[in-house]
Amino acid sequence: MKKKKAIVIGSGFAGLSAASFLAKEGWTVTVIEKNAGPGGRAQQLKEQGFTFDMGPSFYWMPDVFERYFSQFGKKVSDYYELERLDPSYRIYWQDGYTNMPANYENLKEVFESIEPGSAAKLDKFLAGAAYKYEAGMNKLVYKPGLSLTEFFDWQTISGVFRLQVFSSIKKHIASYFRHPKLQQMMEFPVLFLGALPQDTPALYSLMNYADIKGGTWYPRGGMYSVVDGMYKLALELGVEFIFSENVTEISIHDKSAKTVKTSKAEYAADAVISGADYQFTETKLLPAAYQSYSSSYWEKKVMAPSCLMYYVGLNKKLNKPVHHSLFF
Repeated sequence: MKKKKAIVIGSGFAGLSAASFLAKEGWTVTVIEKNAGPGGRAQQLKEQGFTFDMGPSFYWMPDVFERYFSQFGKKVSDYYELERLDPSYRIYWQDGYTNMPANYENLKEVFESIEPGSAAKLDKFLAGAAYKYEAGMNKLVYKPGLSLTEFFDWQTISGVFRLQVFSSIKKHIASYFRHPKLQQMMEFPVLFLGALPQDTPALYSLMNYADIKGGTWYPRGGMYSVVDGMYKLALELGVEFIFSENVTEISIHDKSAKTVKTSKAEYAADAVISGADYQFTETKLLPAAYQSYSSSYWEKKVMAPSCLMYYVGLNKKLNKPVHHSLFF
């Protein structure tokens, strides 16, 4: 029986993951990437003897990565080594700085020094966050997301109020901690979602659990080691990669995506998966007749904020620099 062919657009984490799962199921998979190598926003920059991770810099939720590799009979340690960082990160204030210890008891001492009584409150806060993490990952994130009926089980429905999807995390945190520094420390993780604390459901206190209990880790060799590990796994599964080729169009035939056009060629497929931004895929790659949303819909949307990145190489060593320094 002839193998089905799939084209995956983009080799970021999503594209690498999708390609590997398809290959595992017996598909012939080709990944088309506009950049010269894999990684998407997690690209690596090498310049004048320096090496920079261009995208993510926090390695949180190590259990998620272990779960990913285990589905292929592999372990994280088969591809890269991890080291837990201590402190997890440093926060600079106008009047000094605070280290976030990896050890939980030490962290409670930090909280207590800022606001007496807050250590006990942190225990209670994280007990609720632990439930949200467990339920959020297993009952929401790990579901395939093909139908709403996936979420119609009694445990998910009965626990909806404990998940606090209808109140903001800003109010949730303020109900536990009064000191502005503690509030900012606890609100910080949701910024990774590209949203403001007042607009983010309290469900996302699960991010605090990931931060404090899960810890901040360092993949030896930098964050690109994760990309390289996922890339090597995909190659082992037989995935083909085409780099330095920009996808310009997804062609539709008989209401199905059948052809991908690039700046250099055309590729036929039985299925197409786009790992590019949803808005870009809709408005730039798909014909208007097959777009899910109108241009007016996108014009009204508030996108997650962008940022200005500097990659700085110094010609001398710093005196005990601290990784992950956050300036509030």
